[in-house]
Amino acid sequence: MPSDEEEHEQRGISILEESDLAVGDQGYVGAERTEATFSAPGREEVQRRGAAGVETPTTITATATPPLQFVGHNVTIAGHLTSGGGAEMVAVPVVLYSTNDPTNKVRVATTTTDASGRYQFTVTDTVATTHAYTVYARGRSAYSRAQSTELLVTYGTRPTLASATGRRTVFNLAWYELLAIFLILIGEGLLFTGHSVLCVGVQALNVAVVAVIVVTLRGERVQLVLALALVSVFRVVNLSFAIVPSVTIHWLALIYGVMYVPLVSVIVHEKMSRYDLGIADVRRSVLLVPLGAIVGTGFAFIEHIILANGALIPNASAIELVQLSIVMIFFVALVEALLFLVLLQPQLITRSGAIAGILITSVIFGAMHAGYANVYELFFATAASVVLGVAFYKTRSLALVVTILAVNNIVLFGLLGFLAR
Repeated sequence: MPSDEEEHEQRGISILEESDLAVGDQGYVGAERTEATFSAPGREEVQRRGAAGVETPTTITATATPPLQFVGHNVTIAGHLTSGGGAEMVAVPVVLYSTNDPTNKVRVATTTTDASGRYQFTVTDTVATTHAYTVYARGRSAYSRAQSTELLVTYGTRPTLASATGRRTVFNLAWYELLAIFLILIGEGLLFTGHSVLCVGVQALNVAVVAVIVVTLRGERVQLVLALALVSVFRVVNLSFAIVPSVTIHWLALIYGVMYVPLVSVIVHEKMSRYDLGIADVRRSVLLVPLGAIVGTGFAFIEHIILANGALIPNASAIELVQLSIVMIFFVALVEALLFLVLLQPQLITRSGAIAGILITSVIFGAMHAGYANVYELFFATAASVVLGVAFYKTRSLALVVTILAVNNIVLFGLLGFLAR
């Protein structure tokens, strides 16, 4: 008869992996928040066994997108393996286990991390059911092993999923989430037609409605409506600069600076990780900045053709351009990226899938340009937001999208703005 170790190997799991996975069973993440990051299990045991010293710890993220899916459709399980020492975890074996039965975990698929330490699996099912998955990284050389918490993926028919998600309707969104989106779009429609006061009233109503929803739901599944409420707050605050006859970059910094208060509050409350914020891979982000500058410059030329706008600075001197750059990077671009791409888009993707989530976010972002009262600008902003949404979804780099937004505004309202004079 085979030994215990041989029996484990026949099931594709070593004894150490089995013990590691058992530790991970203590953690649980539901459909509302399927991403988690934590230190490698069994680290102390590995450290005691190390002959040459303490191994460098590793962490792994794992996200199921979307966690609620229709039968026969794909779910993507992806994440990022990083080390405490800052090394790139390249070509590290990563294993996806089915943990439906904690006592008999089954190997589903294997892959290796790419040049940035990222990995991806695709899973599906032909019957309505719920699967539990755990992702395990074996580590390498002096780096310890790591595993994710358990991810739950539910497959079902449309009626089943609607029941399981609180009677979700269009795009797998609950009625109160659709209501918040509807109020935002109605408010922006009023602004587009010149009714700024009514726009503020509708956006303020949305904030009040969300407050009632949050209290009623007692904090359950309110992340999306909170992000939508911040969009309305952003419009109410932002509209104050739209009614000022002469806008200056200092006034712009004040308006956008106010938004840091609610944004940081939500980020802290949700305990968002560096991966959530798009700042986990600094080296990769730095490498993507030149690409962001090229895309942002291209956007600026297109938008200038649409708006034929003037400059926000009195002249193109170095001092004025530096001041404009500071405002556009650390206030305008960063605030918009945090609000729409870090807080809003991931919540919509979780509920509706990547394509629908990015498109809905883009429509909302495009509508927020209604103050220009230019239909071509609405289409351009929506299309540009699709590019931004895909870029952030694929790279998870906050620096990339901030660079695109900032360079677009610097070139548009700084350099090209003088061409309209």
